[in-house]
Amino acid sequence: MSENTIDESDELKNLKIEGPLPTKTVGIESVKEGNPESMSPHRRIFKWFARRPTATTRLAILASVLPPDVSNDKLLRSMCIGPRTSGVSDIDDYVVKKYATKDDRTGSIEDHFGYEYPHKNVPSKSELEELHSTLREHWDGQLPTVLDPTAGGGTIPLEATRYGLPTISNELNPVAWLLNKVILEHAPKEGSIESDVRTWMNEIENIVQERLEPFFPEKNGVEPNQYFRAYSIDCPSCGKQIPVSNRWWFNRKKGIASRPQYEDEGLQFEIVHIPEDVSKDEFDPSEGTVSGGDIECPHCDVVTEREDVVSIFTNGEFSYEVCGVRYSESVQGSQYHSPSQEDRDALARAADKIESEIDLATLLTTDRYVGFYDRSAPYGITQWRDLYSPRQLLSHATYLDAFNEIKEDILDEYSQNRAEAILTLLSFISIKLIERNSRLQPIDIRRGSPSSMLGNNNFSFQWHFSESNLMSGTYSYQSESDNVLSNYEHISEYVSHLEDPDTTVRCGDASNLPIDTESIEAIVVDPPYGDNIIYSEVADAFYVWFREYLGDIYPEEFSTPETNKEDEAVENPSLVSDTESGSKREVARNKYENRMSDIFGEAYRVLEEGGVLTIYFTDKEIAAWDSLTMSIINSGFNITATHTITSEMPQRIGVQQDASADSTLLLTCRKPTTQPDDRMPTLWRDIKDETRQVAREKASSLLESEHNLTKTDTIISAFGPTLRVFTENYPVVDDKDELVRPREALREARTAVTEVLIQRELAGSLDDVDSLSTWYILSWLVYEQQSIPYDEARQLGLGVGVQIDEVKSDTKIWSKSRDDVVLSGHQGRVQSYSELESGVKRRARKYPVDPREQSFENRIDAVHAALDVLSTKGSDFAWNWLKERDLQNDSAFKSTIEGLLQVLPEQHDDYGLLKNLVSGETGELLEINIAVLQSPDDVESSRTTLDEF
Repeated sequence: MSENTIDESDELKNLKIEGPLPTKTVGIESVKEGNPESMSPHRRIFKWFARRPTATTRLAILASVLPPDVSNDKLLRSMCIGPRTSGVSDIDDYVVKKYATKDDRTGSIEDHFGYEYPHKNVPSKSELEELHSTLREHWDGQLPTVLDPTAGGGTIPLEATRYGLPTISNELNPVAWLLNKVILEHAPKEGSIESDVRTWMNEIENIVQERLEPFFPEKNGVEPNQYFRAYSIDCPSCGKQIPVSNRWWFNRKKGIASRPQYEDEGLQFEIVHIPEDVSKDEFDPSEGTVSGGDIECPHCDVVTEREDVVSIFTNGEFSYEVCGVRYSESVQGSQYHSPSQEDRDALARAADKIESEIDLATLLTTDRYVGFYDRSAPYGITQWRDLYSPRQLLSHATYLDAFNEIKEDILDEYSQNRAEAILTLLSFISIKLIERNSRLQPIDIRRGSPSSMLGNNNFSFQWHFSESNLMSGTYSYQSESDNVLSNYEHISEYVSHLEDPDTTVRCGDASNLPIDTESIEAIVVDPPYGDNIIYSEVADAFYVWFREYLGDIYPEEFSTPETNKEDEAVENPSLVSDTESGSKREVARNKYENRMSDIFGEAYRVLEEGGVLTIYFTDKEIAAWDSLTMSIINSGFNITATHTITSEMPQRIGVQQDASADSTLLLTCRKPTTQPDDRMPTLWRDIKDETRQVAREKASSLLESEHNLTKTDTIISAFGPTLRVFTENYPVVDDKDELVRPREALREARTAVTEVLIQRELAGSLDDVDSLSTWYILSWLVYEQQSIPYDEARQLGLGVGVQIDEVKSDTKIWSKSRDDVVLSGHQGRVQSYSELESGVKRRARKYPVDPREQSFENRIDAVHAALDVLSTKGSDFAWNWLKERDLQNDSAFKSTIEGLLQVLPEQHDDYGLLKNLVSGETGELLEINIAVLQSPDDVESSRTTLDEF
């Protein structure tokens, strides 16, 4: 349960969200909806980014408008959580117990829990009437209006609408706006339109089949489904043709690969079965000609470096290759076949058609906006048409032409709204296909099918790609039509109980809303998070096609060549000029903060006095929290409550690599009923201890509860109460009378929670361990993964006396990947003992730890050296190596090993070696008690805090 964090006041309408909430149960429901097959249909009808689960959304909406005397049990029932039977008196307890036994179930999740996913239901008519009666009584006779100023994928306004509340959806991006229009306007007003859409869809298919079939030759009467496509270039050294790909697997699960063949007539490709047909000693499909962006010629072994490769692709000095074909059915015993001359001829015809016909030659010739994180433009993908190979572009263009040929007939036959709904869904079907039919989507080698072009929310160049036959197979026009229409029909059923929904869908700037001042009771918003996703940049891939399909239907929304970047509230360094002061990242961060201040300022204007603003926030970086909090402060709001909604599924190493955390924090803010006079500043030193204490208390309560939070999420959860203390006392100044930003309070919170984690999670002491080794251990303890946001790693280093930038070059203890610190294991730092003995030398600058040394400055160096010796020379040699250096008597060395054994994930390469090091004869020498490490709560030992460093 969350704790009440606001003093009751007669001046404000007290609200449920400012008291205890059933966050544990809602977290469980959010996890249940996490599987794509169990998500709400509005999340599947068309791609958008970072949509929230239904349960969390319903909690944010209902708790923001309901009075505080509504019980948690009644709130959960209103959210359609829990069985409908009267026999369950405590839904919280019921759901938690069911979740604990979910792995032992025999049926489906819904059977096990005894009720459907909440998004499949709304309260009954009588229950909604009762809910509305409660709300009218609380809100002076009217239903409260819910506004989402940055609606994104539409989860918040959809759920507010489903509960019959007056709802306003605002979204700057036209792609997201169009999705909101479908689920909030078309579905409630038009209801089922599947039959109509299928009629026109079949018309499109008939047109396309006739025009595209010659470009997709069949084999023994069977249609092709997917193509393995790659590139080739001429070797700058020997002039021979080089096949270009970083691997040659087509379907690894089935052992299907494409092997380059060097014939007199030129480069060919042969489908092979591994390991039946050939030995990996002869051909390893995991090894292509590309490594680290460099290309090695298989003829002369000369390497063309990345810089020259980029130039080759930028100048268009490459050829497209077809390396293999997967058919929709088995042909001669296999679905996978080598490309034929017919296939190559079809590709050549498609390329000629694209260049020779004026409409095709000029399609999508607009220059692309190239964002800060774009990884494709350097390879010549500078216009939108460049995202596609010639036949891919021809396929998409043919569906567009067919759509345009029937558009006027649809507009003539139906009412304007129904025609718009039909045309929009038809465009959804075609445009969804681009995500898995472009040059930027790789082959999913587990299944021999295309992955998502925007899987990483950016544009990344791929050395090979999958090409789909859109007329056949898994990712075809037919399959996407089934997907779009099925989800639309479900959405229309979800809103079928609404007779005349009071919902407004607007496309525009959230800082300039056409809404009367003080006319809104509640704002619930899931704002953009810094640079987590540059929505406009990735949405452009869809936007440019929607503009071709629907630009004449929605001329205002699709009037510009690309989406609005300038007014988007994201941290976008690409929009920062070189002449501006400060680093691009700093200036971009300030612009983001100012944009969010403008948005929250507008929210402040339209909210009635005492109105509530509830904000979702899910980000690991203090810088993003700092900007968000300053935006809230600048807008005049007070933070009055915080709640953590845990995902219950902590993401481990190798999975959680972006800035998103595993849980969501709901920040509740109020617009004061009276504006205070100029407040006297508060001295930072007067509240510093309080910010640490509330963070420590929050972390301790979460760790003692049944919440299954990651360490990172525990820290984030502590940010809420810390920010409440800070904002209550704002403005805050230091002893020099300079303004203190929220990040100082957040750093104190992180330090306090880290101390709690050390005391609770780490057996033994780090007192005698050097600062660098301590930083390394604590980085794994707190963040539980190899990749850590740079600023978080730097701040943790400062807490233990390490300037991580100063040690990076000499120690190679970490490396940089984008904006993250990547922690190094022993293999990335140590010169191999065996190689040194045999005369093979690794560069000491790259591998600074020499295992032959008799002493080591940092204990992590000694441990990593010991792991190399153990793995390359064996346990007997390692025993003598340890003995020669007297490491068995080095308490700091042993404490470092103990710490690493407790914090490294079992799948880390170093973990198994560490277990071997403390086992057998070397273990007897070191005398490290593994049992103690496995049960830190059962031992009494001194534990280090950050204050001691």
